[in-house]
Amino acid sequence: MKLAMIIGLWRAVLLIPGDEIPFALDIVTEEKQYIVYIINADEKIRISEVEIVGDSMFLSLPVFNSEIRVKVGKGIMEGDFIDHSRSKNKRIPIKAALDVKERFPETSPKKADQNFNGRYKVVFSPNTDDEYLAIGIFEQEGSVVHGTFLTSTGDYRFLEGIADGDSLKLSCFDGAHAFLFKAKKEKGEIHGSFRSGVHWQEPWIATPNNNYELPDPFTLTYIKDGYSGLAFRFPDLDGDTVSLNDARFENKVTVVQILGSWCPNCMDESRFLSDFNKKNPDIEIVGLAFERSGDFSIAAKGLKRMCDQLEIQYPILVAGRASKRLAAEALPMLNQVLSFPTTIFVDKLGNVRKIHTGFLGPATGHYYDEFVQEFNSYIDQLRKE
Repeated sequence: MKLAMIIGLWRAVLLIPGDEIPFALDIVTEEKQYIVYIINADEKIRISEVEIVGDSMFLSLPVFNSEIRVKVGKGIMEGDFIDHSRSKNKRIPIKAALDVKERFPETSPKKADQNFNGRYKVVFSPNTDDEYLAIGIFEQEGSVVHGTFLTSTGDYRFLEGIADGDSLKLSCFDGAHAFLFKAKKEKGEIHGSFRSGVHWQEPWIATPNNNYELPDPFTLTYIKDGYSGLAFRFPDLDGDTVSLNDARFENKVTVVQILGSWCPNCMDESRFLSDFNKKNPDIEIVGLAFERSGDFSIAAKGLKRMCDQLEIQYPILVAGRASKRLAAEALPMLNQVLSFPTTIFVDKLGNVRKIHTGFLGPATGHYYDEFVQEFNSYIDQLRKE
């Protein structure tokens, strides 16, 4: 395959029933090797495992157990995105075109005649049993829009798209999760649809609101009455049992992370905790992973890959299957497991002092900055006790 055939910026789309989810692929060479970047707004996800065989290219996507397989022609690529962690809807067709910069083509002659800038109170699946609230934050420059949605369990990543007439179109793809938001502005409100891959679709309504706040994430999960504290015994990635009563945690401030390697907000938190761990070796961190595979060897292999790519040095334990219900059963002292991730702060005496539900990552801007400041401040308080 000639170098000129693939080097450059590509507009890629995942083909879902009745629509497509666009994202950008930038293919470059670094130190005589092909490197591919997935681009969503200010986020660049680096793919270093790139294999070219004849007219085919294989991308092993970072962290997640997924890949892209395509055949490359003159200015086009066609193939599949494959998520090996899913038992259903594993494969989504993918197409890409070289030197196409527009994420979404503009279709309205009116261009961007609506301004979507601002902060919104959002209701997903309104008037149903699945209804939940969120904050929408959008920044518009010309017709280009960046933004995200914040919920009580996390955020919807770095979204990028356009204002097209009275319509808003946003998307992202992180190597495992593909999101598409489409909406129209009607009498000051935004009415839209959210699609996640090929398996999920729901409506949403957004109303301008600078004052609405999500519930305090430190109030949603707690130790139930009748339990003295947190306790667990799970195998690490080598099969050795680890308990919170082990000597390594004795008289130490400990952060317990409930996570899954399939969870994008967990990956954001893991990057943060990995960096924190390197700078604060006196603080213990341990992850309790709930995975899609019930086979220990498969789960451990995926988690080892995650640890390698995120440079995680703290222990990760295989705690069970990827289910909030099963996670709550494995940790019966908690009133619920509402979110992956959930973060538990344990003081030097072994007392659970706080539990933080969810994680708002770098896509949320100052919300993420505030969390980092609050986390560091609280750890310093526990350290001094």
